[in-house]
This record gives sequence, C-alpha cells and structure tokens, in this order.
Amino acid sequence: MTWAIPSLLVLAGLTVWLCYWGAGVILYPPLMSDMAIFPEQFGLKYEKVSFQTPDGLTLKGWFLPSPTQDQRTLIMCHGWGDNKGELLKQTFFLNQDAGYNLLYFDNRAHGESEGEITTIGLLETIDFRAAIEFLKKSKPGLVERLGVFGLSMGAAVAAIAVSEHPEVKAIVLESPFTDFRSVVRQWAWNKFRLPYFPLVMLTLWILKLRVGDPKVDSHSPIRFIDKVAPRPLLIIGGGKDRLMPESAVRALHAKAGNPKSLWIIPEATHARCHEAAGLEYETRLSQFYGKHL
Repeated sequence: MTWAIPSLLVLAGLTVWLCYWGAGVILYPPLMSDMAIFPEQFGLKYEKVSFQTPDGLTLKGWFLPSPTQDQRTLIMCHGWGDNKGELLKQTFFLNQDAGYNLLYFDNRAHGESEGEITTIGLLETIDFRAAIEFLKKSKPGLVERLGVFGLSMGAAVAAIAVSEHPEVKAIVLESPFTDFRSVVRQWAWNKFRLPYFPLVMLTLWILKLRVGDPKVDSHSPIRFIDKVAPRPLLIIGGGKDRLMPESAVRALHAKAGNPKSLWIIPEATHARCHEAAGLEYETRLSQFYGKHL
C-alpha cells in the first residue's frame, strides 16, 4: 500500500493540471481564425474604425455604410475563436442587398483587437457597450434605428448586453447558448468526452480564479433573455447543432418575452444556418429588420 498515497497525489496533480489547461482553453481559444477575410474581397465600401473599451483596450472594426444611405444600422457580433471577417462572409448581404449600415468589430483577444483573454460573455459585454458608445459619438444619427445580430458567442453576448441598451430596437440571435456551464460541459464532452464531475466542475472553479471574478460562469443568456422584451427578438437554431442543441435554443426562446419568434433549420450545424438555408435565410433576416427598424 506504500504506493497508494503517492499514486493518488500524482492523479490529483494531473487532474488539477488538466482542469487548469481546460480553463486556459476557454480563456485562450486554441483554434483562432486567422484574419484572412476583408471587405475589399467582396467589393464592399468600408471604413476602418477603432474604439476604446472602459477597461482600456482598443477594439478594431469595420463600418460598412448603406449603399442607399439608409439610416438603419446593425451591430454585428461574432463567435468564440472567430473574428469580424468570418462573420462578414456570412452576413454582408445585409449591407449589399438589404441596404443596412453594418458595424463589425473584433471582441477582445480576437482578430485585430487588443486583449489577452476571452470569457464568452462577462468581459465581452464591455466590448458591446464600447461599440454602442462608438456609434453614439461618431455616428449619432444612426443610433435611432439600431439593431443587433449575434452569432454563437456573439448571440450570447447580445442576449446578455441588450438589457442595458434601450437604443437597440431589434435583435437576431443565431446559435446562442443558454447557460454558460452547460455549453462548457457540452463542448468538453463533444471534444474530449470529459465528464462534468469532477473535471468540468473543477475547470469552472479554476476559471473563476484565473479571471479573478466569481461571476464569470454565471453570465448566461437564460438569466437575461426576458429583459429583451418588448423589443422584437428572432432566435435561430440548427437542428444538427451538437454544441447548442435544438432543445437548448428552444428553452431560451421559451424564457424570452414577446414579441419573439423561433426558426429551427433542420439541416444546419452550429453557426451554419445561412449555409443551410441560403436565400430563405437572407430573406427572413432582411424582412425581420425591415419590419422592426
């Protein structure tokens, strides 16, 4: 039995190291998209912009003016590990075909923006606030008819943040997660088949220590989504999304207040609803914003 205690200590040490590494995966996404997509590749007119967050980071973005001088404007929020270029590729039809002004920006620690860590919600709401303040100061006339589009992490951030921003008049959330702990649990299972107890649970505890904020894993859309009302809300999910499954998207929709609508695209995987639905996707989004802005 003399080997039992050292073996247990080694096992405990490996477990803590694994969970410390897991927390690092959340804070430092391992598969960050390269900045390889730019507006000029699609022949789009745009302005490079940058603005400061309240905690002192510089965020980089693009402003695409309406080709028809429309005043309606959308703030575009990208996913975890992605950047504004990835989102541009999927959504620039809202500028070219539907005629909206679009503000894309990289969240902290993504794309061309400053920052060391990402928290999938807590700190990113600060970035969202900075984007709104940028529009208020630099393009005040465009805040009167303001909407938001969020994809994956961006959808979660928008769901949490818009409760503090009455300027936002219409919201579309694609592939949002419902609960922070649940999506980390699902990602860990999908990717590594890691059980929640004790590994993911310990990972979340270490995450709080590394961020220095005990609320980091409680910033969940399900706690804020009812505050979107009475502004119109469209939630879009994929029937084959293994990260934010249909059941979770439906639960988020059920918690939201009216007016609200839900669109599940049966063949869509995570954050690939446009790819799956094609022209119908473009039509539905354009009509939703056209009706409510």
